[in-house]
Amino acid sequence: MAINRSDYPHKVDVGLWANNLFVIFLYRFNYEKKEYSGLIDLSSKSSWSKKDKISHAKSEMNSIKNKKKDSVQNENITLDNLMQEYFVQLPKTNYVKTRKSHYERYVSPICGSKKVVELRQLHIRNSIAFQEEKGLSPRTVKQTLEVLAPAFKNAIANRLIAFNPLDGIKIKLPKTKKIVSHASEELVKIHTAIYAEYGHDPFYLAFFLFALQGRRRGEIMTLKWEDVNFDKSYYVLRDTKNNEEQKIFLPQTIKDNLLLIPKISEWVFTSRITGGHVVDIRKATDKLKVRLDNSAFGIHYLRNVIVSTMAEQGLDSIYLSGALGHNDPNTIKKYLTMNYLKSSEMASGVIDGVVGK
Repeated sequence: MAINRSDYPHKVDVGLWANNLFVIFLYRFNYEKKEYSGLIDLSSKSSWSKKDKISHAKSEMNSIKNKKKDSVQNENITLDNLMQEYFVQLPKTNYVKTRKSHYERYVSPICGSKKVVELRQLHIRNSIAFQEEKGLSPRTVKQTLEVLAPAFKNAIANRLIAFNPLDGIKIKLPKTKKIVSHASEELVKIHTAIYAEYGHDPFYLAFFLFALQGRRRGEIMTLKWEDVNFDKSYYVLRDTKNNEEQKIFLPQTIKDNLLLIPKISEWVFTSRITGGHVVDIRKATDKLKVRLDNSAFGIHYLRNVIVSTMAEQGLDSIYLSGALGHNDPNTIKKYLTMNYLKSSEMASGVIDGVVGK
């Protein structure tokens, strides 16, 4: 029902008026070029004096003003507007480009035109359902949360929204951690296979030796010559998953092979077809799969082998995380294979020692 302002003839403060009985108050104020108005009904406070009611109405109006300021700065901004501003602030890395592409293809068509203040879990879940219907993997679908979460966090910090529409939404990923038994022996076997297959090809030998050090495929592919310091034996990863620049030790074996690779472009691993950096190493990887007789072999599989090997050798988890480029040490659990065989063997030895066998 529309408010009839003539029913509130008594002005008691700036933007606040009372009816003839001083029990219902009309408030009206402007914020961010928008007018807000409403009623404060104190008719149930029959024992209060007129002065008490006026004082409470003033306090209530100030509370309403503060809530508006704390919750929303711009009620008309859409999710597309928000994300466009968010992406502009990010570095131009492949990781960011991938997340931006995911948003534009799978999130924007479903809820990009909706106002951010009107977004609810239902809308995000509709986008997720849309992706699942297209047959996208859970890992790909999870990019929805990875791209929206930091943007919504910024929106809350800037008071564009009062709550996070992602709260309570989770994407359950299937277990992908490969069981690596006798990781040290497996690492030696892989190292031998790499040299057997690519020992006379410095390009792919260096590539897979980088992978053997725990580097992600994209980090190797996008490495530039300018980021390799041969004199001080390190290289800088600028396009990382967590958007942090990382300085990584350069082993002598990799350095020696890099020096044999012609510098025909800015990229260390230049595609002989496009002139840009390589983007597809499936054929090269398949050769190693055949030689190892292991269909599970791949760059990501290597990370499981490497971290399990380092754990077997007693390296602390903080160093395991640093070696794989994690900024959160807890992430190592995703790659580290629990050595149940060795652990149970050690436990049995302790028990035998205690019982005197």
